[in-house]
Amino acid sequence: MTGVGEQPKARLLRGNRAFAALWLARTSSYFGDFVTLTALVLYLYDRGASGTEMGVALAARALPQAFGPLAGTVADRWEPRRIMIACDLARVVSVGLIAVLLPPVEALIALIAVTSLLSTMFLPAGKSCVPLLVGRDRLGRANALLGFSHNIALATGPVIGAALMNWVGPRAAFGFDAGTYLVSALLLLALPGRLRRGAPAAGPGLLADLGAGLRYVARHRVVRAVALALFFSVLFAAMDNVALVYLVRGDEGGSAVSLGVATGVYGVAMVVAPMAIALSRRRFDGVTLLVTGLTLSGIGLTAVSFAAPLVLIVACYAIAGAGNGFENVGCDTVIGENVEEDKLGRVFGAVYGPIFLAETFASLLCGALLQATSSRTVFLVAGGGLLAVTLAVYLSARSARKHPDM
Repeated sequence: MTGVGEQPKARLLRGNRAFAALWLARTSSYFGDFVTLTALVLYLYDRGASGTEMGVALAARALPQAFGPLAGTVADRWEPRRIMIACDLARVVSVGLIAVLLPPVEALIALIAVTSLLSTMFLPAGKSCVPLLVGRDRLGRANALLGFSHNIALATGPVIGAALMNWVGPRAAFGFDAGTYLVSALLLLALPGRLRRGAPAAGPGLLADLGAGLRYVARHRVVRAVALALFFSVLFAAMDNVALVYLVRGDEGGSAVSLGVATGVYGVAMVVAPMAIALSRRRFDGVTLLVTGLTLSGIGLTAVSFAAPLVLIVACYAIAGAGNGFENVGCDTVIGENVEEDKLGRVFGAVYGPIFLAETFASLLCGALLQATSSRTVFLVAGGGLLAVTLAVYLSARSARKHPDM
């Protein structure tokens, strides 16, 4: 433990060099991630890839997230700094090969899968670092700053990727991503070599540690509630990915620009929410942030189902975007506040690993619901589902506080 979080008056970025290095490293690689996603889709399209090949490539990017629990176990057994630097350097190689070779579709898909697996290994190590660097009393602001970087990259990374592909070419776009991982690795060298107070977990074996971590998640009332809340909130919230285009273009007769504006406003609201947390003088606990986020998301998507004209739909959709921003910060903060240091990696891996399943189920459910009803009905189901999740989280958190079992 570095002790940097023990200075409550020190500003996180100017007074805590280790966290500042982590924040800059994550900001760099966030931009690379979203640039590459756009470059990948455009590159495959320009090469004349079929719809099946496009789907397989995107699946290859998503499926490695299933190894999240295993990645979290690794993060608890070894020092997070070493894992993150190793993953970054390996991603420099995998994405660098794409930039240099511009390989055929089959090889490209394999390299994308390898890169995604490395990102999956990185995630729990990176998230488990935050409570160790800043202390639990400042965790909300630290996660808000990281959320701000992620959401800025989400909003602007695709634009950068498209510009690089259009004006310079695919080698520049993929090379940009490789460069962001190299910058990240160099910045992470500034982190302390040993972050935990004690030695990393080293049980009888990797699988035994994995099982112990999953049992911990299942028994811990707060963590269990967060894991279920995240899965079901993604299941409902991701339904708008399909329904929005039918609502804006079909039901309301809006243009492609209107759809872009709606998506952009949602992204801006996601940026504003964590920034408001970071700048606030108040300290918000993770449960408050999570419940606030879920509530706003549910209200926003429910309001979209009734809203008209298009400008009001966009305004309601922005409320949902702000809720998503609060929710993302809240999830990480709740875990950081309630989980022991030697189990942080496994908990983050177990909580975030199944998200890809929720997104898959959401797409299937939304498609069937759209065909049977309408886009407004989909938004109503999504918003109502989120509000139900909100109530369940609130009641679970209140019960856990009254009757702690861990």
